[in-house]
Amino acid sequence: MTRPPVRSISNLVPNIISGKEVASAKLQIPVLSPNAPYETLHHYTSFPVSPESISELSSIVQSGFKTWSNTSETERIKIFTRAIELLQQRRHELIESQLEIGMPMWFAGFNVDGFIGQVQEYINMLGNSSSTSIIPSAETDLAMAVRSPIGPVLSISPWNAPVLLAGRSIMAPLAAGCSVIVKPAEKSPKCAYLLVKCFLDAGVPGNVLQLVNVKPQENAVFIDKLLGTGVIRKLNFTGSTLVGKSIAATAGSHLVPCLLELGGKNASIVCPDADIDQAVGKITWSGWSHKGQICMSTDVAYIHESVYDEFKSKLVTVAREIAQDPDYLIPQRDLVGTTKVVNLIEDALNKGASLTFGEFSKQEIESSGIIKPIILENVIKGMELYDQESFGPVFSIEKYSNINQVIDKINHSPYGLKSAIWSRNVFEAIKLAKQIETGGVHINNSTVHDEPTVPHGGLKSSGIGRFNSRWGIDDFTVVKSITVNQ
Repeated sequence: MTRPPVRSISNLVPNIISGKEVASAKLQIPVLSPNAPYETLHHYTSFPVSPESISELSSIVQSGFKTWSNTSETERIKIFTRAIELLQQRRHELIESQLEIGMPMWFAGFNVDGFIGQVQEYINMLGNSSSTSIIPSAETDLAMAVRSPIGPVLSISPWNAPVLLAGRSIMAPLAAGCSVIVKPAEKSPKCAYLLVKCFLDAGVPGNVLQLVNVKPQENAVFIDKLLGTGVIRKLNFTGSTLVGKSIAATAGSHLVPCLLELGGKNASIVCPDADIDQAVGKITWSGWSHKGQICMSTDVAYIHESVYDEFKSKLVTVAREIAQDPDYLIPQRDLVGTTKVVNLIEDALNKGASLTFGEFSKQEIESSGIIKPIILENVIKGMELYDQESFGPVFSIEKYSNINQVIDKINHSPYGLKSAIWSRNVFEAIKLAKQIETGGVHINNSTVHDEPTVPHGGLKSSGIGRFNSRWGIDDFTVVKSITVNQ
């Protein structure tokens, strides 16, 4: 596929403070390509984590909050509408910034178009919602509940879907009226830079939106020191559960609330009356797409015993067909390393799991850096893969006879992001969906499901809070009661 030409930008991704690009020759960190020989794509300049710089940053974002929270919704809508125009104009550049870090073309395009859809949905919400409600009161002449922006926000996003995830971490608090500090992943700083430039060029004031790149080894200190100023009123983080728990602990020590979208151990349930062909295709795609490096990827499929053999036979046939497509299914060098995935598969096989599809050679994977798609069977409790998210192109299948036991397994999992149910009896599937403890349940569809109008987030170790639409705005507001007596 021929890639479109893009505008060239500097090989040094700067910080953006008060609308100005700030770079330091002494604080340059290389960003490497995901493939051997791991050439340097560009550098980013690290933000100096010093008391002076933290104090200056907090003062800027505090003044930005005063500016932005007093900007009318009409003006904000105009700016966001202009941002959509710029995102569309710079679409190819945003796609290219993701391709160079190893993302397949289809997913890079989805990231950009999905984020444009999110911006439009937030515009719709601003134009059609009220932040004030009249409420009953026996003691006053008038009582109101008013939603107000919570204050300056620190937004931290990951590398695996860098435009969509960094974009929503910016757009949701901006839509609510908050100022934002954006700290992107060190593997994808250019993506966040391009997004921030779009918003600033669209008219977001320079003191409202800051871009700060931090050395990986200084992340924890930066977050602690910034939250310690008392200026940041909310933190939103998307990433692994392990890192999310650490960040939440730091935020908790400063009494700063969090919106967390973390990992998932996502399950699909195939009922006896399911459309097997449709389920096989979607589940395989859901498990392997983008190398399995999507928080919503299918990790396990529970198949009713009456259709298990048919499902398994068709699964292997479909797997052979789509595993040959290198563009979006077979991973190149994994950006986060292959060690975890290899260890999870090896542990499962050593403890009795079997390969339903694919081949596994630890030596070959370590030599090539490539993990080809795998399907496992007989993954049971006691194996590390049973409870852990792999974040790789591997999922397992399991036979069941009692649906209630399957729901109990899903609900007992520490994770609770996504699940799917495959059944022709939609009303019965809805009843089952209400019993499942995950943030989203998708009937006759993929676990990989996120769209601008639908609330997105998890339960338990998969996170707290919701992104998208009015739920995304609400998460960055506080409810204030105002009463009036004459």
